[in-house]
Amino acid sequence: HLAFQSAQNRRKHVTLVDKANVLETSRLWRERVTEITKEYPDVELDAMFVDNAAMQMIQNPKQFDVILTENMFGDIISDEASVIGGSLGLLPSASVGDKTAMFEPIHGSYPQATGQNIANPLATILSAAMMLDHLGLIDEAIEVRQAVNASLRNGMVTSDLAKEHSYGTDRVGDFIANCIVEGEESCAQTNIKAGISTII
Repeated sequence: HLAFQSAQNRRKHVTLVDKANVLETSRLWRERVTEITKEYPDVELDAMFVDNAAMQMIQNPKQFDVILTENMFGDIISDEASVIGGSLGLLPSASVGDKTAMFEPIHGSYPQATGQNIANPLATILSAAMMLDHLGLIDEAIEVRQAVNASLRNGMVTSDLAKEHSYGTDRVGDFIANCIVEGEESCAQTNIKAGISTII
């Protein structure tokens, strides 16, 4: 039900990704999801085999709204999707249950970056935006996403996105926090270059 409920607040489209042409469990999964979709007449459901979904993710990613799949297929497709954006450091994730939800960057804890000031904070920040959405704080989530977009537009990014002219985790995080608190106009590229932003 969670995929359909999420789709109701988005573009109202769920893509079921499975391997129903080979796996009995996928056939059962597809039957059950087809039954559930009847409870959500405003949401369109289509089904796609995982191999086709992997290809479509590269050829036409905009066709997807909410993808409903099992963990193994989801792990593969989400890592593939990270290539489209340029880095795993851009992808938030949510594990949502009936009573509990957990939000984290798709790359997990990334202990290899400890103490090096190189981790891209955007996925973590976008995970917080997803949490705000989940809590019904839509306007606040929009502000967070706008601040992240400002950092991308202005080149305030870590080295995984720009080898030259990159910034550390702390600077990118401070920039985004400043955009949220002071407003997006305080985060203009001219202010960054002139060193007059409140974080520089």
